[in-house]
Amino acid sequence: MASLDPASFPERIGRYELLLPIGNGGMATVYLARQEMLGGVHRDVAIKLMHAHLRGDPDWATHLLAEATLAARIRHPNVVQVVEVGDDREGMFIALEYVQGDTLAGLLRMARQRGEQVPLPIAGRILLDSLAGLHAAHELKDDDGQPLQLVHRDYSPQNILVGTDGMARLTDFGIAKARGGERTATGILKGKIAYMSPEQALGDPLDRRADVWAAGVVAWEVLAGKRLFGKQDDVRGLLKLLNETPPRLTDARPDIPQQLDDVIANALSKDLDRRTPTAAQLAKQLREAWQTIGGVAEMNDVAAYVTELTSSRLEQRTEQVTRVRSLRRRMLNVSQAAIELASEPHTSSSSVAVASPEAEDAQTLVRAAADPADPPPADAVWEASTGPKRSRRPLWLGAAALTLVGLAAIAVTTRTAPTDATATDATPAPSASAATAARTTSHPNAVASSAPSIAAPSVDLAAEPTAAPTTAVRRTPAPRSTTKKRSGRTGTVPKGGLAPSPFKK
Repeated sequence: MASLDPASFPERIGRYELLLPIGNGGMATVYLARQEMLGGVHRDVAIKLMHAHLRGDPDWATHLLAEATLAARIRHPNVVQVVEVGDDREGMFIALEYVQGDTLAGLLRMARQRGEQVPLPIAGRILLDSLAGLHAAHELKDDDGQPLQLVHRDYSPQNILVGTDGMARLTDFGIAKARGGERTATGILKGKIAYMSPEQALGDPLDRRADVWAAGVVAWEVLAGKRLFGKQDDVRGLLKLLNETPPRLTDARPDIPQQLDDVIANALSKDLDRRTPTAAQLAKQLREAWQTIGGVAEMNDVAAYVTELTSSRLEQRTEQVTRVRSLRRRMLNVSQAAIELASEPHTSSSSVAVASPEAEDAQTLVRAAADPADPPPADAVWEASTGPKRSRRPLWLGAAALTLVGLAAIAVTTRTAPTDATATDATPAPSASAATAARTTSHPNAVASSAPSIAAPSVDLAAEPTAAPTTAVRRTPAPRSTTKKRSGRTGTVPKGGLAPSPFKK
């Protein structure tokens, strides 16, 4: 699950409402998002949004666009489909088909936590599906019908999505390379060392057989229930890859038939001429060898297994989405109530009831989405009243409410200010009492008792100061004045004394 600062979690990207972060990579964060359509119809998608610190770099934008260009060309049921590519003020994004389920890596981890392995028929179906998607990518052609010679370069359990519909799909073409594409700089390795072919590690020219090696590693690990070269995904793993011959599958699992062991060994040959040439041929050989251990499962069997493993996690995700959308609706209602109060200055604030969670907000919910082990507190309902009400709500929410109150105060002040407070330069100078009254009216304290208000949680103004609302007053030059001391105060009084107050009847 992605760990993300809630402050950088936008509510909308293009026409999509972002709901939860569900994945994180080196170039982008993936969000569960929703597109609302007519008649209450909606569609969930996955939004891949570039990291904030990379948005100013045109090279990364080029990489993301190149990924979308390649992935959008592939039309195959075992490849995650591209829905849209767009540019937003939050950065460039790709809208992808949302697969409800988990990655193959996630399924392997959950099965291991239960003290078991993924059943062989289920594993066989997942491998065959992903190889079908990989072969479709390898066969991709340009607009002139010429092969693009695409190499995925990151075929791994993390990039194989297995849905509750029983179908596996290949995703993430972020470092895929095609004919005429950008050349990788010397000394730069792209991909996961654990699934990297020897020629890829050495920086040699690549073709589809590099992905066949990666598929052989995935098949070996799924059947053996452990990593091929251990957990070293660094220099030590790289040295093992280059200097050691991959162990045979039967060394880790003696009950595996020899035919299946041979098929995987051919995919893991360091000799390119002896390695299985295509993903389609590897899939055919695996299907035949799988018959010796009972054959591969049907799609509905995979669907039932994935649903069983992921049901609790998916239910939790659904609950989090519901809470996020509910909170956003409540905040919208508060804003609308404030606007209505600003247009009706005589409404009593004590008659307004606002429903809102007591101790949770958007940031709390996003943290909960990032860390399911720390769920948000329960919802509560509070009513606004004329007296202060303490709350543990974050300072930004209180400041927002105070800002709304300030807007209401400005609206009332503007309507109740005397007309000579906005006189033009051609208007005669007002009397001293009128000017004093105008200054008194423009002060924010002058309307504190009459302006409608929304009771909000107490805010530490020292920690987060909020500017008091003011009313702009345009005055003409006043005559020279003298200074007098009245009632213990020193003020400026025009010559000739004080004029009668315009507010006295």
